[in-house]
Amino acid sequence: MQVVVEVVSGPAAGKKILVGAGHMLQVGRTEWADYALPHDGHLSSVHFRLENDATACYLRDLGSSNGTFVNGRQVKDRVRLHDGDQIRAGQTIFTVHAEGAQRPDGAADGAGRSLGPTPAFAGAAPIPLPPKRGKVAFTAELCDSGLTLCRGSVEQIPPAELAILLGESTPAWLIVDFHHLGEPPPPELIAPGYLFDWLDPAVVQAVSPVVLGNDDLPTWPTLLESGWGKDAVVGLFSRQDKPALLDHLRRSCRTKAGAPQPNDPIIGYCWPSVLAPLLSHYAPDFVQRLLEGIDAVLVEFPDLPDTWQLYGRQELVGLLCRLGFELKPVEEGA
Repeated sequence: MQVVVEVVSGPAAGKKILVGAGHMLQVGRTEWADYALPHDGHLSSVHFRLENDATACYLRDLGSSNGTFVNGRQVKDRVRLHDGDQIRAGQTIFTVHAEGAQRPDGAADGAGRSLGPTPAFAGAAPIPLPPKRGKVAFTAELCDSGLTLCRGSVEQIPPAELAILLGESTPAWLIVDFHHLGEPPPPELIAPGYLFDWLDPAVVQAVSPVVLGNDDLPTWPTLLESGWGKDAVVGLFSRQDKPALLDHLRRSCRTKAGAPQPNDPIIGYCWPSVLAPLLSHYAPDFVQRLLEGIDAVLVEFPDLPDTWQLYGRQELVGLLCRLGFELKPVEEGA
């Protein structure tokens, strides 16, 4: 079950928090929280925690000074959340969007109002969970480019679930080509970050991939699910803000230096079929410049659709092991 918690009132109104299946996320005022709302001075440093065990989502107050309230009732320990619940913490009000977490008919909120089933959040379909499994196996090898390539099976862990896990350490971004995907951008994607923005506006909308993150589209993992194997989606993990990341990617995709011109040729680093072999085999200095400010890249191989490829520095191996993955030796001739 995938849960989206939307800020509907307060200094951060409009922000959305994604809590993936099997994960916990702490909300508060300071950087000690996983998701910080620094402009709400009535929040505690770490105010409450959201816990998604894949079957239900729970909220736990973490000893906050001003309390946490669900549907007007103060949380004393841990409460189960349902689709449509309202959370109040400090001066901020959140709404819970969680398909499969509706209340039974006639259930009441904390103020005694009858609620009944709440319509599901548009577009917030949960990510399908893989079958129950043991440890996720992966291999690691050093590429000609100097990068470390970690590789695993999409049957053991789908790319979307892997991206959610990694996104808890470093923010996740996607480059999505909706033309390759075979579907239009979702209507809730209000301000697409078009990669080829120097082209004619009509051309941009027709051919340009889009760069997006959790704040743009909380349901971004579903694009990895639907776009995998279609040469349509690249996952990036970077602490840069969106303007800085877009600027870097745009400069990388242009063949000419200086101010971009409408007829500038484009280098297709935004497509897996171009990017994956380049990250494996191109010159180290070039690849290092290309990935400046980017910690890792999640991408498919055109001829290996049943695997995921994760490129980055050697530290990636330790990160995956800390997540509970199991490092396996690379088979001879693989």
